[in-house]
Amino acid sequence: MLCPYCRTENADGAIRCAACTSWLVDRPPVREWTRAREGKLIAGVCRGLANRFGLPIAAVRVVFLLSAAIGLWGLLVYVALWIAMPLEPLPSPAATPPDTRVTRPPERV
Repeated sequence: MLCPYCRTENADGAIRCAACTSWLVDRPPVREWTRAREGKLIAGVCRGLANRFGLPIAAVRVVFLLSAAIGLWGLLVYVALWIAMPLEPLPSPAATPPDTRVTRPPERV
């Protein structure tokens, strides 16, 4: 697949260009604005922001720590996002196949 912006050849079915990272599809995939349930340290805000914007989780946490240490505005933003961002939904339970083992009735003695 040829990138329309930088003219780099990409693998078939690629969503983003490997060279310029521009979108190769009509619309970028929608990512939800939610707090994470797994991989969180306090409330899942940093993990949720990292998932939403495709950033490394460590970078988002460092930014929040530095902003909280410098002027406490990072702490206020974190708490505001904790309140405003919904918790991501629980994963739907996979359909489990019925138990197909053959059981024998207990023997009578």
